[in-house]
Amino acid sequence: MMRLRVLLAGVLCAVAAACAFGSYTPLIPPEDVVMPLGTATVVRAYVQSDDDPSRWDPSAENGVPEEYDIRQEGYGYWLDEDVWLVFGQMDGRAGEYLMQIATPEDSVEGGYVYNYALGKLVGDRLFVKFPDCDDLPIDTMNALGLDAECALPSYDSLKRVFAETEAAATYTTYYQLR
Repeated sequence: MMRLRVLLAGVLCAVAAACAFGSYTPLIPPEDVVMPLGTATVVRAYVQSDDDPSRWDPSAENGVPEEYDIRQEGYGYWLDEDVWLVFGQMDGRAGEYLMQIATPEDSVEGGYVYNYALGKLVGDRLFVKFPDCDDLPIDTMNALGLDAECALPSYDSLKRVFAETEAAATYTTYYQLR
């Protein structure tokens, strides 16, 4: 459970760190939720090699591969019973999804912070990329009223920032589903 928090924190940054797209309330509405992972029960993390981008290495903590239990419940998935993952369809893009990752945070009302990523399902692999506020033009940030926390105000703003940062980030992580 702690490994997933560390992985997500390291990759996504915290909403307060002013880099990841985030919010303090969930933005993907129930009517736009999709369930692309099917009946997968375990995910193992892999990261793209810095030395050779064609190589993907198992993500490990102290030599132990990072592997998480996944359980579908209602309109989302629990990862290690601690992190809540919801997917929304990207407009006009088959196999690509908005990902809403809710991580526990005692200091906020509701007990969760929400970070956002893009996922692309290829067979039994979920590739993930993490564009962030630094990838947005200043005009877009101003138009959306984004501050240093980069907390998004609405679902429409979430879709807009991901459309505008499409080319800014690459898929550098994937999760093998079993």
